[in-house]
Amino acid sequence: MKINFHFHIAKIAVLLLFLEPVLAQDKGEASFKQICAACHTIGKGKLVGPDLANVHLRHSEDWLKKFIRSSQTVIKSGDKYADSLFKAFNQIPMPDNPAFTDENIKDILNYITVNSPAGQSLSTSAAPVASVQSVTLSADAIDRGKQLFIGDTRLVNGGAACNSCHNVKKLGIISGGALAKDLTDIPTRMDYEGTKAIITGMLAGIPAMQQSFANKPLTEDEIAALSAFLSNNSEDKTSAVIGTSGIMLWTGIIGGLGLLFLYSFFWMRRKQRTVNYSIYKRQLKST
Repeated sequence: MKINFHFHIAKIAVLLLFLEPVLAQDKGEASFKQICAACHTIGKGKLVGPDLANVHLRHSEDWLKKFIRSSQTVIKSGDKYADSLFKAFNQIPMPDNPAFTDENIKDILNYITVNSPAGQSLSTSAAPVASVQSVTLSADAIDRGKQLFIGDTRLVNGGAACNSCHNVKKLGIISGGALAKDLTDIPTRMDYEGTKAIITGMLAGIPAMQQSFANKPLTEDEIAALSAFLSNNSEDKTSAVIGTSGIMLWTGIIGGLGLLFLYSFFWMRRKQRTVNYSIYKRQLKST
């Protein structure tokens, strides 16, 4: 009886030994898809950030742990490779992940390792991502994205319009907020898929965005429309004939004329004499 008991214990221990890598793989896959996949691929080319195929062969585990937890800390420490990587990918900061434990990062790296093409480097392993030319950006999608961006069309779940914090210089659009990055040059830096990925990634990874949209998430349709608008590098055909400067000029002129009219109206109805003048006149008559 004791022999059977110990035999079963041994079988369970061996089973757990074989299951551990599988469980780690599952955890790594879940973390990668939830946190990393918005900006990175494994063997499918660069997206917002670099392709991570065989990243374990290019850097030490210790370096990767530091970079994943806080890429900006590594860059500011004077790491030349980290700085060059930051500049090569349009100086878009990777969100910090301070809550990641060593085990979390090991699971992610294990998932990347298992799914990397063995022996291939980033320069040879990746096929290019579909460019914006392969994605149909209809005029309707671009215009809908514009209306969502400036707030003329409300977001379905009631979130704040993008230009509350971001600015984009396009014809017929008054300047937006300066709280966050100017998005005007997005078409020169990334295509539709990249724009879509970074919007999704920012919603999941940037604390300010997470807090703003935690209970008011963007729908897939809204993300697609905003991506179409922001990545559109052609002239904005739906814009007004005059630009932002023209709108501001005529608004100032009309507003100034309106103020002059109001001032004139109130000036004509001003009091001609002091309040005490009528009292003084009555006193003179009584004497």
